[in-house]
Amino acid sequence: MDASQILSLIPSSLLKELAIETDVNRYAKKLRAEVVFKLLMHCILSHKDNSLRTMESAYESIVFNLLNSGSKKQQISFSSISERLSVMKPEYFEKLYRAIVKIYAGEIKEKESTIIRFDSTIVALSSQLLKVGYLLKGGDAAHLKQLKFTIGFSELPMSADFYTGQIYNSENTALKASILAQQPDKGSMIRILDRGISSRKTYDEFIDKKIPFISRLNNNSKHEIIIKNELQIPLDTATLQIHSDQWVYLFGEGKVKAKQPVRYIQGNQIMGNEPITFVTNISELDAAQITDLYKRRWDIEVFFKFLKQELNFSHLINRSENGIRIRIMLYATLIAAILLLVYKKKNGLSGYKIMKQKFVQELEKSITRDIVIMTGGDPIIFDNIFSKPPD
Repeated sequence: MDASQILSLIPSSLLKELAIETDVNRYAKKLRAEVVFKLLMHCILSHKDNSLRTMESAYESIVFNLLNSGSKKQQISFSSISERLSVMKPEYFEKLYRAIVKIYAGEIKEKESTIIRFDSTIVALSSQLLKVGYLLKGGDAAHLKQLKFTIGFSELPMSADFYTGQIYNSENTALKASILAQQPDKGSMIRILDRGISSRKTYDEFIDKKIPFISRLNNNSKHEIIIKNELQIPLDTATLQIHSDQWVYLFGEGKVKAKQPVRYIQGNQIMGNEPITFVTNISELDAAQITDLYKRRWDIEVFFKFLKQELNFSHLINRSENGIRIRIMLYATLIAAILLLVYKKKNGLSGYKIMKQKFVQELEKSITRDIVIMTGGDPIIFDNIFSKPPD
């Protein structure tokens, strides 16, 4: 499936319907939401370092004019783009993101996935540059404001939350909020977490709500054994030797015992012999299966690296950012990521950098072919030229 076919899965009617539903175009004399969305997609995918100036230049390009065919052409300055992004309703982009997740999840059969990984990534900048965010405490970082983005990632980024309040400095708060906000149809999916959540009360709440999870735990966590080690002999995997699998009550701060028991799996990494401890509320899988599922948590780390390095997510497009603009950029970037991830899977590609280049090249080729047709040229000759192998 080529780039233009993947883009075509987004119905043009969806952009207009959501604009009406969210009333995002009220008072907008220029840059209707549909145009802003297409401009953001074009710039995020095609430009390594996006900025308001880049978006102004891109708006005038032939490529964007073909992508945005059918809309009335107007003169747009970078200040107009900045003002529009600062006031337009981010709900439009949030609803569009959620609709696109459903469209493309069905396309790559994402619903068959049994796990969803949760983690957060941070953007920290000078407090003079951000109108939102919470201050880091202590030392040289005291002047920095921090933004937290928490993602639920399966084959695609299935959920996204943006946190700016000081309370969300703790992953116990941010990850818990994102997991509990998951849609009911994801109830059976196993949540894979790093050690961000350590609150025993949060584990209790997940168990009460029948939310399956697998996480890491400190090796010296205080606990009371309920069911002793069920392993007769150590269980070896490719990377671990598991020597203990038992059910326990954990203790939290103040030696308060958790209300619900959890499964407590301990082992040693084969490389380096470092101890490692897992905690879960899942009983139907054996210890090796639990640890193998946890290893797949690494996929979300790779995804965050992709967002920051290839889609420039850690770079904000203006020196004075507000929450509205940042939320818009979050959802726009995730939509661009979804397009690329589907393209990657559909075409059996590995890596991210070359995959992105191929996607953009295919899209430019498709647009150039449209120009040939619009100007009376022969698309067959065009196809023959581009299908020839290089000399």
